[in-house]
Amino acid sequence: MSPGPRDSSPRPRRLGTHCLGTVAALAAVLGLAGCGSSGQEVGDQPVGRVLMVSLPGVGWGDVRSGELPNLQAFAADAAVGDLSTRIIGRHDATTIDAYLTIGAGTRAVAPIVDRAVALDPDESYGGIPAAEILERRLGSVPAGIFYLAIGEALDANDQSAFGAEVGTLGDALHEAGIGRVVIANADSAEGFVSDEPPPEGAFVRSAVTALMDSDGIVPDGTVGRDLLMDDPDAPFGRRLSPRAVLSAFDDTWNRDQRDVVLVEASDLVRAAFYGPRATSAQRQALRASALEDADNLLGKLLERIDPERDAVVVMSPVSRSASPALGVIAVRAPGIDSGLLESATTRRAGYVQLADVAPTVLSLLGEEAPDEIEGRSFQVVAEDATGRVGRLADAAAAAKFRDQLVPLVTTVITTVIILLVLATTRRARLPASTRRWLPAVAFGVLGAVPATFLVGRIDAVHSTFAYLTAVTVIAAAWGVAAAYLDRRRPGAGSVASVGLIVAVVGADVLLGAPLQLNTVFGYSVGVAGRFAGLGNLAFALFGSATIVLAVLLAERGGSRGLRLALAVLGLVVLIEGLPMLGADVGGTISMVPAFGVTALILMGRRIGLREIVGLGAAAVAAVLGFAFIDAARTPQQHTHLARLADHVVDGRWGPFVDTLSRRWQASFGGAELAGWIMVASVVLATGLYVVLVGSGRMDINGPRWDRWTNAAVAGLLVLGTVGLVANDSSFAVPATMLIVVGPFIALRNLDMVGARR
Repeated sequence: MSPGPRDSSPRPRRLGTHCLGTVAALAAVLGLAGCGSSGQEVGDQPVGRVLMVSLPGVGWGDVRSGELPNLQAFAADAAVGDLSTRIIGRHDATTIDAYLTIGAGTRAVAPIVDRAVALDPDESYGGIPAAEILERRLGSVPAGIFYLAIGEALDANDQSAFGAEVGTLGDALHEAGIGRVVIANADSAEGFVSDEPPPEGAFVRSAVTALMDSDGIVPDGTVGRDLLMDDPDAPFGRRLSPRAVLSAFDDTWNRDQRDVVLVEASDLVRAAFYGPRATSAQRQALRASALEDADNLLGKLLERIDPERDAVVVMSPVSRSASPALGVIAVRAPGIDSGLLESATTRRAGYVQLADVAPTVLSLLGEEAPDEIEGRSFQVVAEDATGRVGRLADAAAAAKFRDQLVPLVTTVITTVIILLVLATTRRARLPASTRRWLPAVAFGVLGAVPATFLVGRIDAVHSTFAYLTAVTVIAAAWGVAAAYLDRRRPGAGSVASVGLIVAVVGADVLLGAPLQLNTVFGYSVGVAGRFAGLGNLAFALFGSATIVLAVLLAERGGSRGLRLALAVLGLVVLIEGLPMLGADVGGTISMVPAFGVTALILMGRRIGLREIVGLGAAAVAAVLGFAFIDAARTPQQHTHLARLADHVVDGRWGPFVDTLSRRWQASFGGAELAGWIMVASVVLATGLYVVLVGSGRMDINGPRWDRWTNAAVAGLLVLGTVGLVANDSSFAVPATMLIVVGPFIALRNLDMVGARR
């Protein structure tokens, strides 16, 4: 790159004031865009009773097949959606993880010992009566079902990355005077003798944890083996007795009080556990039989419901192992229209999360969710009932297709980038005919990024071959067009190529992020890291392309270009962080210092300790500013940022630190390892600064490193380093940045990114 004239740069203070005003105006305009309500609240008309029917492992594909007529009929009049069942990273939740998450209203993890053991008052465990166990552990013998591993569950979640408080929903219902009932038994072990230590699977009663209080107690219902009947053709030789289940339900449902009753179609769990022991054909037959029994049970339960006063929530807390982590969720209650479910957690019609179930149950009963619950109550978005089930089933298939594409697409692009950089470095040894095509290849790689988003939304593309062909054609066409433009106006091809990435991603977020959903560099609803705004991979592309674009604009345009560059940097931060748009804490924390370093160097300022501290403070201030903007909106629109603002107002800084800690642990697998990696990153960055800048080996305003090169390198390094620890995708963030950085290096090698050649 060629340095611009020294006298073309405006005075930093005046320029900074101008840009702050521009950014503030944009924040006000964008803030007004999110003032409307996004949907109907499910708690607008409180009910007296809530029936929760759990159908583990059921997806909308099962409903579309026509094999579940009662569920299909129920869904036709209900508000429906895909329920994200993912708990930690890319690992599917077990039933105990899922039910604990429902009961906590926050992602929760299961203990290691006695994971799913719950006992009726008259049962024994290892030959010891339940009453004796309760007396030793609680100091008393309360009535009801007891979850044996409550202490271990509390400890496990206290030490986990999410800090869930198990039993929160049960405590809230108890304080409101609302009864809690669980009817379930998925015991699956064979050869169990009550006076011997029980084998693994002897007790599978995790449904209790959804409604238990923090003492591990559910006051009513049953999980005992009286619910089972012998059946030599069923998994493990036993299945639920419909008569026993319905009798237990009638005993509690017909009493005159407010209740939440959870009934689990436990045969679905038993069939899933038995699956590895059976042939493929037999496994399918056992599941089909369990599905039929579950649907019949649902039909019998719905016959007992008064639609004028009762609410029904049908859900699948876990998904099938062969499908993405999406289950069914359907809600029918007085005053609730049929439509698609969403929540402030997902901000996308048709999707809710397990953590949203607890506040929804409380909302249906007219109760407020406690602060410990991080999920948000369901909302209903109007949607034509025709084809809803099919669209929800298709969404799960699209998520699975996207997850299969990611490794292949990233491998292909990475290989092309490596070959491109090597070719431009050694271009003197290449034939002239080959050298002529190198710029087009570099522009084409950059064009492949928006191509992946666009092709991902084409319904007709269903195969890997068709997808790769479509992306390649679009990328090649862009590469040729950008190379032609660059020949006509030197440097314009680079600006247009990185600008296209910024424009497509930014416009997508402004429009509700339709291009992000189930696309390679967007996010998969099966992974469930995000449902709205920008995912971590898109953030890496968006942020790195913005830095490169800002540098190119400033280099080519003098003082006017510098003003435009700073405005672009500010606008992108707003798009990334505003709650109605990106709502990305990690992205904001990464972008603010990275963009700040880039801007200061472009303005001719030297980076010192004061500037570093100031940028760190600015990052925190930006996150808090976005949090307070969120808190000022209506409660129905609140995201996780609003809760952060509440904690700050109350003087509780712990949740802010916990948020960062969870991201580090999600990236690196544990708090201690994450802490050491963060310390090592800081030490390495400080050491590089001292060695290169402090020793005079690198002068950011010197002749060896012109301002433009240094601004790009410094900004990208900060974005990659901070993004590594502030987001929860580990090394995927800096690795994805190379998709922009690689072609940029290649074009720089070809001397095609400067203001003139």
